[in-house]
Amino acid sequence: MKEVKDAILEIMAVGKLKGTLRGKIFCLIGGPGLGKTTIAKSIAKALGRKFYNISLGGVTDSSVLKGHRRTYVAAYAGKIIEALKHCETNNPVILLDEIDKMGSGSQGDPRSELLEILDPNQNSSFVDNYIDLPVDLSNVLFICSANYERNISKPLLDRMERIYLNSYTDDEKQQIFQQHLLRRAISRTGVKEEQFLLDSEVVKALIQDYSRGEPGVRRL
Repeated sequence: MKEVKDAILEIMAVGKLKGTLRGKIFCLIGGPGLGKTTIAKSIAKALGRKFYNISLGGVTDSSVLKGHRRTYVAAYAGKIIEALKHCETNNPVILLDEIDKMGSGSQGDPRSELLEILDPNQNSSFVDNYIDLPVDLSNVLFICSANYERNISKPLLDRMERIYLNSYTDDEKQQIFQQHLLRRAISRTGVKEEQFLLDSEVVKALIQDYSRGEPGVRRL
């Protein structure tokens, strides 16, 4: 994670010198289970900001982001306004998750709406169709995540600072398992540490056989 942390710190350092992170958009690119969401949460925690996750996998309707006009039955505001309402602040960290899995449909192209939302020259007067009033998004820190760079539209990709996460080695997976995953599994089952024995060979078998081939530690 050193290269990933250094890349994030470099962008944050420039924002510190300028006094603002306006226009900076992270895009974390890597396979499932590598900790992209955890990194986004850690950035929000380090900045002392609220965090909100918007999952965009499979979204083909632009109104998911920009809301419905009030002329429609059961109209509602889009996810961006929902995030601001939930966080009760105008400068949260918003994770736009799985942007590579968005598509276009009969209800518009959400990728085009995302361009407006992320563009620092436009998002200071973002208009949600439901509330029909300009909202300033320039103080929001947007972080995007994707599994595959090739599935992200080129205009969208050009607006972002790309940070690549490499697959974990077996040794790294074993360290993550011992330091984090095992503790989480224990807390979920209610079993106490003195009530079981987990041999290191069993852990190796889990990594090399059960979850073999996965880049991260989701299945593990």
